[in-house]
Amino acid sequence: MGFDALNEREQAILKLLIEHYVATAEPVGSRILAQKYTIGLSPATIRNTMQDLEELGLVEQPHTSAGRVPTDKGYRTFVDQLLELKPISGQEAQALREQINAEGSTAVEDLLEKTTRVLASISQQLGVTLAPRFDQGILSHVELIPVAQKKILLILTVKSGLARTLLVEVDVELRDAVLERTAQLLNERLSGSKIGDLHQNLKERVKDLTGADARLLKMFVNASDSLMGMGGAGALRLEGTTNLVGNPEFKDHEKLSGVIQLLEERTSLVELLQQKGIGEGIVITIGKEINLSEAEPCAMVTSAYHAGRVSGTIGIIGPKRMNYGRLVSLVETTAKLLSKQLKKMF
Repeated sequence: MGFDALNEREQAILKLLIEHYVATAEPVGSRILAQKYTIGLSPATIRNTMQDLEELGLVEQPHTSAGRVPTDKGYRTFVDQLLELKPISGQEAQALREQINAEGSTAVEDLLEKTTRVLASISQQLGVTLAPRFDQGILSHVELIPVAQKKILLILTVKSGLARTLLVEVDVELRDAVLERTAQLLNERLSGSKIGDLHQNLKERVKDLTGADARLLKMFVNASDSLMGMGGAGALRLEGTTNLVGNPEFKDHEKLSGVIQLLEERTSLVELLQQKGIGEGIVITIGKEINLSEAEPCAMVTSAYHAGRVSGTIGIIGPKRMNYGRLVSLVETTAKLLSKQLKKMF
């Protein structure tokens, strides 16, 4: 059913019903809408309109004697066609700027941790950030640095300025000149390549690298999964779990246990957020659209952010009964501030 199938009265009643339900978490009856809002319609007319909306699959009655609540389809119609954005307050905007633009934030990890925390605090839902996909980056340089006897720090830096590090042990202590020469040859051979491509064929790319130390090359290839992989569950940051589970929807223990399982397992959530960060702009995903049974009681408001040529995802996860207009503005503002700050850093 297209939105054009709704007449003005149906649009108005659906909008009021969802806004009231978001505010109260209680099924909405026709009498409540007639008494609370000046819409010039009798309870009987509103009741008939709500019946029409139910037949269209936009609302439903959780119990026979109860009022109605939105369905996933109802929420989707609301966010696509009826949503009014509500700017965040000046105080909230200032809190975002203070955290994201704070002096001394020189590491992406620290900046993302602050961003996740402030998203959770302002939204009073679950704040999430996914670190940029390192495999999208273009290799800038490789460093092999001796840090202790028989221990070497491997550093991979991409052109955006992001870096991955790994401490490895070697069988024998290697001279600085050997480390420097091998790093130089690796840079000559590999710099300018996409990390994801290197990850796939690194062994082939370095097998004939004459002049490099064979032990270091083997170590470098063996470390490639950790250095060049997409990041996995460790790239995900979550803040505000108590905010999320404190919503009335999660008094249902079955719903709650599914959400907790999703947050603890993490891998599925990482894959989902990576998908949502591919495009540009705000993405709203509701209930069954998430395609994870554990997340069906939830909705997500997400956006990509950028660090040079690589991008990550930030967002908010809450119940489907969330204040979409306000949270869209919050996520959009945060993504812009974060991208701007990362551009300054690199």
